Amino acid sequence: MNTLVLRQVPDTLYRRLKAVAAAHRRSMNQEAILALEAGLPGEPAAERPTMEESRRWLEEQVWSLPVLDGRSAEEILGYGDDGLCG
Repeated sequence: MNTLVLRQVPDTLYRRLKAVAAAHRRSMNQEAILALEAGLPGEPAAERPTMEESRRWLEEQVWSLPVLDGRSAEEILGYGDDGLCG
């Protein structure tokens, strides 16, 4: 992999990149790479699934799995009557 160093990045651009990266829970480096991929001609960056697509996938792949443990979430996590793990 190659390394790219950017100099004299305007403060407003830097702050925007930092805010977007934080909102997407990515590093600034990851966000900058995605922004470059999206802005350059050629092979497009992979699109993120929509919320509906993600929900549909969860329904099909995860939520439809059989329940193998009959305990409640509180029993599994060990919550007591006071609501604390104990």
